[in-house]
Amino acid sequence: MTRNFDLRLIGVDSAATGETLKGGFTPAMGAAPIKAMFAGDGRGQPLGRASIAALAVLVVGAGLTCVAQLVTARIIGPDSYGVYAYVLAWVTLLGYFSTLGFHVSLLRFVPAYQAKEEWALVRGVIQYAQRGAAGTAMSILLIGVCGIVALHGSLRLELALTFLIGIAAVPFLALHLIGASVVRAFGGIITALAPERIVRDGLLLAIVAAVFWGNLYRLDATLAMGATLLSSIVMLGLVSIFLRRLRPQSLDHAKPAYTAENWWRPTLPLTVIMIADNFMSRSAVIALGLTGNTRDAGIFAIAFSMATLTALPRMAVATAFAPTVSALFARGDQAGLQSLSAKASCLSLFGTACAAIPLLLLAQPLLAWFGRDFVAGAPIVTILVLGQVFAAACGPQQHLITMTGHERIGAAILAVCAGSSFAGCILMIDSFGMTGAAFAMTVTLIGWNVAMGVYIHRGLHLMPGLVASFKAMPGRKRAADCGI
Repeated sequence: MTRNFDLRLIGVDSAATGETLKGGFTPAMGAAPIKAMFAGDGRGQPLGRASIAALAVLVVGAGLTCVAQLVTARIIGPDSYGVYAYVLAWVTLLGYFSTLGFHVSLLRFVPAYQAKEEWALVRGVIQYAQRGAAGTAMSILLIGVCGIVALHGSLRLELALTFLIGIAAVPFLALHLIGASVVRAFGGIITALAPERIVRDGLLLAIVAAVFWGNLYRLDATLAMGATLLSSIVMLGLVSIFLRRLRPQSLDHAKPAYTAENWWRPTLPLTVIMIADNFMSRSAVIALGLTGNTRDAGIFAIAFSMATLTALPRMAVATAFAPTVSALFARGDQAGLQSLSAKASCLSLFGTACAAIPLLLLAQPLLAWFGRDFVAGAPIVTILVLGQVFAAACGPQQHLITMTGHERIGAAILAVCAGSSFAGCILMIDSFGMTGAAFAMTVTLIGWNVAMGVYIHRGLHLMPGLVASFKAMPGRKRAADCGI
């Protein structure tokens, strides 16, 4: 049994045209102004409103992240912070790997099964994902501990202890990612984001500050990683509570059904996407750490986090964008996908530009708050921000590819770009240091978005990014499509 899907819930004015597609709705090709993006009918959240709600959480979380990084970096110093940043990059990468890509594919499967009221499959895919992530994470934990113990003689003590503490956080991180994905699929955008964006860094800040003022433990990377482990446990607990509250009652009486073959077919390439995405965003920090420049790794990590502030609007839009794309694609609404993609790109670029301009002007004084050593990251911020602005103009293209069943192409494109980013960082670090690594990452980010745009146009027959807004309508209507 299927239900009619009202495009007003995602910001598309269904009364604007007379063209009816299957599913009982009439999409508009971007003719609705900003009012359509923010008006709802009480049954859900449109793209604009959901994006603003997600952005509010992301902004608060980003503020806490900056304060936590500021306090931690000043307390433990640039060398220890570099060790912490290097280990955290590996821990995060392993945590995402442990999800086996289900933290992404659940955003596709759960809404699709809900739309058809196939509750047995909803319950089955959630359980399957949780068990797979738990088993993989525990295996990584055991292998990691054995490897660190075997190599402890060749590692400095602070690095070895930080790795041991960090590897213990991998199972909690993986299960939290699975739980947060299910919460998002059930409509809890805020409750899915809050534990990771607010609780994690809030606890890190509180623990590090308390230990510093109470002189309770040595002030080094192991302190920061211990706080990260504790916050991972708390995050998992909160997401579990939210999941029980948002869980549809129909699931309580459904016996889980399993179609593992159907789930693994898209999940394997999604795993590649997830690993490549995380590896590409951390390629410079990992490359600097592997070459022994842990101090530079810490400086780059701070500069990268600061530049990533400009990506928050794009992340907020993508949070509301992904499940909606899955539902539209399941109903064959090509016009709705085109309109939604155009609006998402406009929202992303507008928000990113508002964040990028002040950040470019204030990068150096902001970095000085972390300490004199971190001022060297100012050129890095500038280079990375320019790449984020270009990516924002392209919109959430990766979600458009993965949520429409083209995850294998998306995986191939991203894997090539991730490898190129790491190789570029290694080569550029030798000659140009941190600035060279930032340049390599930005060039790769631009190339990745260009490649995705070409495939979206040729493979999905959709106009990518802002191109859709300018192709759909001439003159003043272009501004209306962007909500201006």
